[in-house]
Amino acid sequence: MKIMKSLRGLPAVLFLALSGCGPADGPEAPAAGAQAPEAASEASAPTAPADGRPNILLILADDLGYTDVGFFGSEIATPNLDALAMEGLRLANFHAASACAHSRALLMSGTTTFEAGVRTLDDPMRDDIASLPERLRAAGYQTFMAGKWNLGVAPEDGPAARGFDASFALIKAGDNHLGSSVFPGNPPVYEGHYTYLENGEPAELPDGWFSSRLYTDKLIEYLQVHAREGQPWFGYLALTAPHWPMQVPEDWIDRYAGRYDEGYDALRASRYQRASELGIFHRNLALEGYAGRAEPWDSLTAERQAIRSRSMEVYAAMVENMDMHVGRAIDFLRASGQFENTLILFASDNGAAGEDLDFVPRTVPRTDTDSSLANMGRAGSFTANGPGWSEAATAPYRALKGSLYAGGTLVPAFIRHGDVAARGGIERTYLTFMDILPTLLESAGLPAPGTTFEGREVQPVRGRSFWGLVTGQTGDVRNADDSVPWIMPIRGALVRWPMKVVADSNPLDEQTRWELFDLEADPGERRDLSGEYPELTAELSGLWLEFGRQASAE
Repeated sequence: MKIMKSLRGLPAVLFLALSGCGPADGPEAPAAGAQAPEAASEASAPTAPADGRPNILLILADDLGYTDVGFFGSEIATPNLDALAMEGLRLANFHAASACAHSRALLMSGTTTFEAGVRTLDDPMRDDIASLPERLRAAGYQTFMAGKWNLGVAPEDGPAARGFDASFALIKAGDNHLGSSVFPGNPPVYEGHYTYLENGEPAELPDGWFSSRLYTDKLIEYLQVHAREGQPWFGYLALTAPHWPMQVPEDWIDRYAGRYDEGYDALRASRYQRASELGIFHRNLALEGYAGRAEPWDSLTAERQAIRSRSMEVYAAMVENMDMHVGRAIDFLRASGQFENTLILFASDNGAAGEDLDFVPRTVPRTDTDSSLANMGRAGSFTANGPGWSEAATAPYRALKGSLYAGGTLVPAFIRHGDVAARGGIERTYLTFMDILPTLLESAGLPAPGTTFEGREVQPVRGRSFWGLVTGQTGDVRNADDSVPWIMPIRGALVRWPMKVVADSNPLDEQTRWELFDLEADPGERRDLSGEYPELTAELSGLWLEFGRQASAE
């Protein structure tokens, strides 16, 4: 395997960003760290870095809902994630962007999506962005990646060109999880760009592949083959589960059979109760009065209920399967003596997705699918999970993926490391994906990022480190006057805690109406205060407009 850039060494920090959940009433779930039904790789990798700094593994789940993990209140079995979360600090107010590519831009750049250059689905990051792996590698980290890239489709914009020493990447926003790629060719290529790249070169999918297994295998392989003795590494495991299409290996297909026959309205109520019991939901967050867009479960025909129940069964199996593969990665770290020296962050990349079951994006060229009830979840099917189940995972927070209301941006997350102070606790400070880059740098003993990198001018990092917060050194991340702008192609928002303004249509249009919410008193964003506080609304929306006009013009 060709390595595009030379390996260097220094400390590392493990960020585990995945999805998972708690005890299941359905089929028996594998124990924490279990290897069945898919085998784990044997361990053989370097020992802990000689200078004692941690390794970094960042694992990202795709479209995982807020309560789709056991440590946030789910019934889905995710014992590996639950154990890690309870050994670390659960981040209950952690925000991504509202869509996949934009969240990855925040993560890799430490700044907003437009400032990073990512406005539409396949945009690459700007040349004047010093990415997270580039910064870590310059400090001596070895850098490895497996999974979804979604930050530009050309090889010159891929992970091999943006700081990763070894990488296997799905370049586009999504694909099948098993069977054959939805994109034509071998290796699959679409509109002149390869769908998969390994170390910057076209890559083929192996026979019998499944996405979560393949990406975990690749990351473990890179750590076994390329990681150097005594040097730290940064690993990025960007899983595509449980993003549509809902698909799982055959021996997982019936794992949750019958579990969701009561419907999404009942699940929404049980998730709310369990998350409240765990202390995840804010004291001012109530389910009463929640209004989603899904039809009431009891209004559906028996046939439609059966189809929707099956979609959630497959979705839950995808999440548990992902947790099992996280367990494989953790078992590898334990067996190779690296686990205790690894910092772990887990997060989803945005809020739960609300596409209808028969959704197929226009970018998918294949039409030879069989999404019948009998084939749902198997190779050749192409279904989403539907808004009802996504709202059950998001309520009482408002809206879903694509929105800048909390339901579109609030994600399950935790950080685990021996230096975390309140292990087993819950942190409610407002944190964002932009904050990950400076946090990782500080946790590795590196200085705060500036506006120059390796002799060139780069975009400033807007995020703030929360390392001092999680280690008990400070209680602050932002000052009282600091604001966090959010920008999407047709939406805008700005948070100056605890106040938030939101424009749910073109925020640059002078006629657009801005809403105002108090996130401390009203975390569900039910009561618009703009009429009561017009001056504050004008002040905060004015701050956004100043930022938005500049970012849109660049």
